[in-house]
Amino acid sequence: MKRRAFLFSAAAASGSAAQLWTPARPGHSWQFPRDHYSHDGYRTEWWYLTGILRDQRGHTHGFQFTIFRRGLRPPGQRPATRSRFVVDDFAMGHFTLTDAAARRFRYRQEISRGAFGEAGFGAPGQPRLAWIGKDEIRCEPDGSLTMVSHPDETSVISLRMTPTGPPVIHGENGDLGVSRKAAGEDNASLYYSLTRMKAAGTIATDGTVHPVTGQVWLDREWASNQLAPDQIGWDWFSLSLSDGSDLMLYRLRTANGTDPFSSGTLVRPGAAPRHLKSGDFAMKPLKTWKSPVTGGAYPMSWELAVPSAGIELSVQAVFPEQELALQPVSYWEGMVRATGSSGGRGLEGEGYLEMTGYAAPLQALQR
Repeated sequence: MKRRAFLFSAAAASGSAAQLWTPARPGHSWQFPRDHYSHDGYRTEWWYLTGILRDQRGHTHGFQFTIFRRGLRPPGQRPATRSRFVVDDFAMGHFTLTDAAARRFRYRQEISRGAFGEAGFGAPGQPRLAWIGKDEIRCEPDGSLTMVSHPDETSVISLRMTPTGPPVIHGENGDLGVSRKAAGEDNASLYYSLTRMKAAGTIATDGTVHPVTGQVWLDREWASNQLAPDQIGWDWFSLSLSDGSDLMLYRLRTANGTDPFSSGTLVRPGAAPRHLKSGDFAMKPLKTWKSPVTGGAYPMSWELAVPSAGIELSVQAVFPEQELALQPVSYWEGMVRATGSSGGRGLEGEGYLEMTGYAAPLQALQR
């Protein structure tokens, strides 16, 4: 789902502005690695990685790497005379690192116009997919992805990530790849994921370098108009489970409760991805934590269920203090662990949870 913080003010493109951008509709011709690259006709786009890594000491680390693109002018309105000072896109990056044992959360935001190449978005055939400052994601000739991230001034994460299966294209068969967010025809995005990528590399923190291995989840999404006026936030899970399944769920929230356009995807080993409608799963928030910085009250424990698949999960944050207290908006994005059952058999899992609209309703940023 992944309409990250950078997109909050862009998600409700309206009127004549929205008509100049390409809408997310059925019929997209999916091709890889082409679709790893930028889609300039759409107003908003992001490259979003979350991962769980372990070093040689057995310590567990989580990370978020997100680069956002927001189009400033549609392709048909770009000036014929070009200048370094005339840019077509705006870039922003969010980078985090969670140390589970130390209960330490590092995060950083970077914003750039990229007028002199310090930020940008690659075209098919080029090595870099997206970059901002020293942070970048690349597509390698062998099909792997590489990433360099700086969660703060003293930390660097360097990884090579190898897909273990084909891209998971979200949505229903007749609407494959279209993730609908509201009732309007164009309230949607095009959305795919690479789950369970094998990762190896290093984490350098405070002058010490640790080799790490683990799993990484890539989300790619692009759109021109998503949220409806009454949608105030969302809760999103990406979970890798011990039976080999991957589960993505999100619930959209309105002022009156859960939105019927909430959805998800269940990926069983050796089976085609299964689209989940809002009535196919349940997400129940339990104990909350109140941020001392923003005052947002975020649920730290959840009960998740997919009854038709026999999945019941209890999900807990590894620790509460994983909020990105940023401007223009704050949100919670952090490591979680899951225990439960599937078909009566014990189940464990780990992954990431994103929660928005708790420190302030998202729509306040769209006025």
